[in-house]
Amino acid sequence: MVADCVYSVSDDWYLALREASLAYVVALKPHRSTWAPADQPHTPIEAARALTWHDAKRPGDWTPVERHFRDGYTETWWATDARLGGYGPDSPCRLVVANHRPSQPVGEGHLVPGHQLPHPDAPHATTSPHPPADLTEIIRLYGLRPWIE
Repeated sequence: MVADCVYSVSDDWYLALREASLAYVVALKPHRSTWAPADQPHTPIEAARALTWHDAKRPGDWTPVERHFRDGYTETWWATDARLGGYGPDSPCRLVVANHRPSQPVGEGHLVPGHQLPHPDAPHATTSPHPPADLTEIIRLYGLRPWIE
């Protein structure tokens, strides 16, 4: 399932998806905070701003992904798994940040989906009820969201 952040308003909503064994890719509200140690990010936007970017030749934390649009247009975007509270590449729930210009300050216009599709290298990837997904697949799935609204 893919959805915009307007749907991700309560923990009960996520629990219902998990209990139904539904995989999801959902935008997170960029300023919705979660528990984390004091010296770590507390919101998706803070987690995104903690990522390293130098330039396209030295992308730091970012990986290039090809984003395909409905009209056939393609564009190179940059994506990465970020860490925030219980979110991370090794966790059951991941936080992927994507942007076509990581050199710009991270703002609310960046894709920040949370989802349950395991990272291909995560320890639980082989036992998860959902198939592993790399960054390109996460961005592809999240890109379906505007088509269905």
